[in-house]
Amino acid sequence: MKILICGDSFAADWTVKYPGQEGWPNMLAKQHEVVNLAQAGCSEYKIYQQLMSVDLNKFDNIIVSHTSCYRITVETHPVHANDPLHKNSDLIYTDIKEHSKSNKKLLPIVEFFENYFDTESAKFTHTLICKEIDQLLQSYNTIHISNLIWDNNYKFNNMLNFEYLFKSSRGLMNHYNDAGNQEVFEILSTTLKRKYHG
Repeated sequence: MKILICGDSFAADWTVKYPGQEGWPNMLAKQHEVVNLAQAGCSEYKIYQQLMSVDLNKFDNIIVSHTSCYRITVETHPVHANDPLHKNSDLIYTDIKEHSKSNKKLLPIVEFFENYFDTESAKFTHTLICKEIDQLLQSYNTIHISNLIWDNNYKFNNMLNFEYLFKSSRGLMNHYNDAGNQEVFEILSTTLKRKYHG
């Protein structure tokens, strides 16, 4: 089976930073032909760009891991530009706030998030991009996934949410421990086979 993976850190290949470890995307790649374009910390806009960068007709199934509506797209991240896993990250408040404790140059960005960032506009823009992604993938076998609380975001058909695993299975690879990654892998494998075989 030829599988395309696009999305954020939940779907990225964390072995670029942690060789010898294994997340659910690596488990899938052992059984199928996988092209993984997911990038840790990226915005929904960059996920859309990932999908636009390839010929979708070459894949039997597509997995898209959706991200927070509060990420702001940037060309170069002020903290993670040299990190092998997060080098294509976009801005999100919690990350910038944490790093501003040791890097005072980030304080103006913190001030922007705290005093000027329009969350309703961010949600609206996120929804528009999700609709574009949904329209783009309408004729392809697609599984939409997230590891975030997704209740108030755009509703994709056949979306799987793994946020419930955070409480019991938080860990190093793709945000989950071995048991969490195994569960994600098994659920996705079953869903992929069902879609592939009709």
